[in-house]
Amino acid sequence: MNRRERVQRAFHFNRPDRVPFLGLTVQSDFYPIEPVLPIAFQPEKYPPHPNGGDTTIKNAAYRRDVYDWKPEIREKLGYSENWWETPHDSIDEFGVIWRSSGTESGDKTKGHPYKGPFQDEGTGEGWDNLDNYVFPDAMDPKRYSRIQSGRWKEIAEDRYLLGVVNINGMFNKCSQLRGFSELLIDLVRNRYPKRLDFLISSVLSFTLTTIEKMKESCKPLDSIFIADDFGTQKSAFVSPRIFKKFFKEPYRKIVSLTHDLGMDFLLHSCGDVLGLIPEFIDIGIDALQFDSPHMTGVENFKKFAQERKMAFWLSSNIQSTFINGTPQDVEEEVKYYIKDVGNNEGGLGICEYTDFEAIEAPKKNVRAQRKAVQKWGNYNENGIIEWLV
Repeated sequence: MNRRERVQRAFHFNRPDRVPFLGLTVQSDFYPIEPVLPIAFQPEKYPPHPNGGDTTIKNAAYRRDVYDWKPEIREKLGYSENWWETPHDSIDEFGVIWRSSGTESGDKTKGHPYKGPFQDEGTGEGWDNLDNYVFPDAMDPKRYSRIQSGRWKEIAEDRYLLGVVNINGMFNKCSQLRGFSELLIDLVRNRYPKRLDFLISSVLSFTLTTIEKMKESCKPLDSIFIADDFGTQKSAFVSPRIFKKFFKEPYRKIVSLTHDLGMDFLLHSCGDVLGLIPEFIDIGIDALQFDSPHMTGVENFKKFAQERKMAFWLSSNIQSTFINGTPQDVEEEVKYYIKDVGNNEGGLGICEYTDFEAIEAPKKNVRAQRKAVQKWGNYNENGIIEWLV
């Protein structure tokens, strides 16, 4: 069984030979494929903000091979050659301004969205900018140039190709553009329905085109993976009613297109999204990925996996075990996932939080998770985890 088949079988409850794993190691069964920031994006008021933020742009290979801000623009604005090192604001291709404390301070995150192009102080005036706003061109061939080059083939080998749509999901992208608080108020009060519908439909259109172009650029692509953080520590940001009213049908179109193109659809969401899982199941999402599974509850994942309604792709909990536990704690947690979620002829993948340095996870815990999957995640030919018999 090759690695691609292993992941497909796991996410579809079809007797894989072992629990698939994603990580920064040759052990990984996954290989990410994603678009890049078009070089034509050369902002003239702020430095550019690529997906990944400062840690991405400071990488010399990235600036050489993928994207670089023109020196003449940088110099005109008075930024130093290594502007990403110190506190600054930057702007992404959607016009969202991000705030960062800089890599020199030890900030290894991608920064935080600070102000969107349609944001205001509750006056509604931000929506006026929508009239003359031009969305980025999802058709730009340079966005997919690295995918089309095929350079990934030698490294990917027989791995499951994970198509990463790196603009964020429907809720996150709309909240960045409109402003987080403003969007939540708009959703509840429905104050500007035509504006809101246009924003959602525009983000949807960009996303659908991106998916089509990614598959066109990489025929063997196995999946589409989107990150959309719907949850707080204790509940979702939006109720199931609000989700159904504004985001369910857009996501249904995204999932349907993905399936029509012969791919799986995988969704990442931070927070407690238990109340939304029935809606995710209804629109056909194949697997949910969680970095902090404890918030939604592994006991809840068990129920959905046993009923073959949803597969789960889990990391050792990055808010507790993965950063503060011992290697033994990490191992026991992975065993728990396998026993309660993966013991269904599949239904489970394990995902390493690949930016483990940003969360200061001990390397011994990173190694412990990798070893635990290899030690405890093996199925027999009948799809049974033998140590559980």
